[in-house]
Amino acid sequence: ILSSQHQQAITVESFFFLFECVPSRTVLPYAAASIIMMMHLARGSSPISASSARSSSVALSRSASMSSSSMMRIRRSKNSSSLRIARARDATAGRFNTVVRASSSPVEVKEKPAETKKTKAATKKAEVAAPKRRRKRDMVKSFIKMRILDLILLTVNDEKGMNKIAGRFPTKYQTTFIELFDSYRTQLAIKHSGDNEKALKEAVQIFKVLVRAYARQLDNPHEFASTHYSVRSPFDYYYMAQAYVGALIDYDRSIVGGIKNFDTAKAQIDAGENVVLFANHQSEADAAFLTLMTEASHPGFGYSCRYVAGDRVVNDLMCKPFSMGRNLFCINSKKHINDVPELRSAKMKQNIKTVKEMEQKLKEGGQLIWIAPHGGRDRRAADGTLVPGEFDKDALALMTKLALKAGAGGTKTHFYPFSMATYDLMPPPSGLEKSLGEKRVVNYTGCGIALAEEIDLSPEAVKARAGAKADLEKDELAVETAKQVYDAVCKLYTTIEGCTGTGSEFPLPEGAARPWKDATA
Repeated sequence: ILSSQHQQAITVESFFFLFECVPSRTVLPYAAASIIMMMHLARGSSPISASSARSSSVALSRSASMSSSSMMRIRRSKNSSSLRIARARDATAGRFNTVVRASSSPVEVKEKPAETKKTKAATKKAEVAAPKRRRKRDMVKSFIKMRILDLILLTVNDEKGMNKIAGRFPTKYQTTFIELFDSYRTQLAIKHSGDNEKALKEAVQIFKVLVRAYARQLDNPHEFASTHYSVRSPFDYYYMAQAYVGALIDYDRSIVGGIKNFDTAKAQIDAGENVVLFANHQSEADAAFLTLMTEASHPGFGYSCRYVAGDRVVNDLMCKPFSMGRNLFCINSKKHINDVPELRSAKMKQNIKTVKEMEQKLKEGGQLIWIAPHGGRDRRAADGTLVPGEFDKDALALMTKLALKAGAGGTKTHFYPFSMATYDLMPPPSGLEKSLGEKRVVNYTGCGIALAEEIDLSPEAVKARAGAKADLEKDELAVETAKQVYDAVCKLYTTIEGCTGTGSEFPLPEGAARPWKDATA
């Protein structure tokens, strides 16, 4: 819409004024702001000032509101008071308030007629229709608001503009967003061999998309169901996450281990059987790597995956847009289920519902499920070393139990240890945090994933690997199962952990491939 001349002329502050003129009960100022903006842009006029936008939107709002055929219809009885609607600028909040004043003339009060079956039916019908009308109104308001935001973002092309955008976020997220943008831009400069201008341009373009996603969550927060499906329209959250994470990966150092095992797993899924990946978990971006690293060798494999996600990645504003692009089973983590005691019961109920839905999906077959039995991200030890966190025996026991139920119906489930070396790309805080909105930094780095051979988790196989002579008790079996899977993940992790960082190519381990370069080893 805008020429380069107009982009420079129109101020960000003017757009923000229009963006904020939003009362709670009508979409009129949205439309007024949009029309004024389009009129100015169409005739190529001088920059829109806040004062001119204010006076124009007030005039347009008043004239439109007086039309009984448009936004407001006020029924007056014969002796009712005359109503006047005035719009006044709220000096503190910077928004328009609707003030309804009534004259002092007395109002005739009529006795309410007795309800009949017909009036009761009409009332019930109106009550049913009201939520639909509210949803439709909210959709219109959200649509217009996002269009205004698109125009705002057209004027943003540098760090100053991004800081202005961040200033409209909730206070607790403003610093986080600004620090994240600075970190992201700095790492892209490393990627582009010190070309700061190129790094800034790429960072701004990626963060503009990110801002659109955050704005949608601030305007109309998404509530995650127990089973969540990737949201690709009207906003493509999957693409947003892939672009954001993909720009930070040094593919020349990155590796995909166990290519032949990926072949086997994909064939099993294609045959209608289930595959469960028991993985260590190192960064918030882990759900993006399976697709980014295997799309060349196994197209569509990563996208079909369902991730078992904790409550933090579906509640934190900075995480939610990334989670919305994935297929998820939403589980409240044991580590955080008591953070708010009043919510413990509701969280437990959701967990039960999620488990039932997981069971149903496994019975249907053809599922690829990623689960991190540690229950959280790996952390560096005090001496700086990093190893996968120990696996929770209950998490593995649950998956093997669900697999047995699916197997009873004729659907087989296969288990694979899965290692991830992704820590440096988005390092977690050093310790567990109960509050949301943690500080975030990113790094341009090589990353590695590796799939081990399928592991048999039947009691007989676990007993044989443990070298036990007698059958293992239930708890002993759970502990030994978790230990064997964990040991397999750790062993595989040692073959890929060296690929992180930047620099020369990391030597390929046996049976590994370079993502986007080699389809086979």
